[in-house]
Amino acid sequence: MIEFMDRTEILKALLPERTKQIALAWSILRQSHLAEDAYQDMLAKVLENKDMFEGPGHLRGWSWRVLRNRCYELIRQQKYQVALLDDSILNLVDADLERRGTADIPMRADALHDCLDELSERSRETIRMRYFEGLRGNRVAEKLGRKPSAVYKALQRIYVTLAQCIEKKLAAVDTGDFIS
Repeated sequence: MIEFMDRTEILKALLPERTKQIALAWSILRQSHLAEDAYQDMLAKVLENKDMFEGPGHLRGWSWRVLRNRCYELIRQQKYQVALLDDSILNLVDADLERRGTADIPMRADALHDCLDELSERSRETIRMRYFEGLRGNRVAEKLGRKPSAVYKALQRIYVTLAQCIEKKLAAVDTGDFIS
């Protein structure tokens, strides 16, 4: 006979996921209060269905899907102008966030902010338009007076630069060799 999880076990299993799940919600919704609302809605849905979870793995997988779907519902309800990521990209992000521990998220965020500051003005402007204003690549290209292919190539170079910079800063923190 399968024993289902009780409310306390569910909360204990989901609490370590909270930061990552809110980060996912924010990456979709781009608003902190909506990300928190989506997370709370997901928790309510999980607790409504508490008799279906066979274990922490089942619960975590289900909660991630419910959270993502709730974010999409909020976008449809509010008609937000948010650039949605393709499902295959979201699945990769979900898997990475689930795999990664939450302890390094504040350090990664600090490293990202530092690395963004180190980019050229043009690169920062490209990132700002693409991710903070939510413009699509062709719209960014139009505003910058560049070809879309040039903007996509620039974004790829920026991603690589940021990833290398973040990893370098995190490695420096691990060795006690702080870089800023």
